[in-house]
Amino acid sequence: MKAIYAQADYGEKQTHEEWNGKFYDEKDLSQIVTITENTAIYRPDATLDGAGVPIAYVIVDAVRNENIEKVLYSVEESSVMRANCAGPILPEEMKIKGLIEGRDYKLRSPNSYYLRTKSGKWGMIAYSNSIDSVMVGAKRGRFTGKVNISNPKLFENLKDLPTYVESAFKIADPEIYERQRKFAEEYIPPEYRHGMVTTFSLNRYSAFSSKAMSTHSDGADVEYTTMTCHRQGDYTGAYLSFPRWGVGIDLPHGSVCIADSKSLHCVTPIHGTGTRYTTVCYTDKSCATKLKSERYIGKHARKESGNLEEFL
Repeated sequence: MKAIYAQADYGEKQTHEEWNGKFYDEKDLSQIVTITENTAIYRPDATLDGAGVPIAYVIVDAVRNENIEKVLYSVEESSVMRANCAGPILPEEMKIKGLIEGRDYKLRSPNSYYLRTKSGKWGMIAYSNSIDSVMVGAKRGRFTGKVNISNPKLFENLKDLPTYVESAFKIADPEIYERQRKFAEEYIPPEYRHGMVTTFSLNRYSAFSSKAMSTHSDGADVEYTTMTCHRQGDYTGAYLSFPRWGVGIDLPHGSVCIADSKSLHCVTPIHGTGTRYTTVCYTDKSCATKLKSERYIGKHARKESGNLEEFL
């Protein structure tokens, strides 16, 4: 496997303060890695937290299945519930929607807002900018504690995809793969997963809609996360990027990337007429109900469920 080392380390704290929740451009990158063969990208030798630590692995030609691609290309949903990766709420863009800050909405965070209801009070649901992304599969409810399957038909249609990404994962790092597989099999009920994958995040990028994904981290994932990349038409940019290391990765069609999604990452703007589709396939540790029993909250609670404090 080809080895490439990052050339910079801007520090975890500094990177978080400068980039978390914000869009990152390719001009901010120190290096762009164009993938043509199986590749491991490592942290710089000089890092205090360990040389030889992988930032990401990429396995080429890992997913070649027309039926899976057909499913991915058919998904057209968007979401206003992904504040961590949909970018900052900008007053000028909200005005285009006819929304004025203080009158129609108030910020919950730089990347999310509450709408004023007809009664004049602020709603309880926080919204984000719209992004062409849909979550599929198992997720523990934020307000109920119950694990549900979102988009069950699509979850079933993607049941073969984990076979490909797990094969790529095993090639990239057998030790981490085996540890993660065992965790899923021991602690997550089979009805909540395909293989070791509990959840898919299907994302679509084009110059005419969602152009980029802002810098964020994914704390719910168990260790490493896998992501497939599928390209249609001609485009440049849309680099999977890790701002701490200044590294952007140009992923080829049919490749699988394996990375620690708890590290800040993002996607730079796409240019051209083509479309980039990615499917993030991960093991959500909150679905490990064999490790910690599934407890419901509020009206969903049962006598044995305990209270909210115990659940958290």
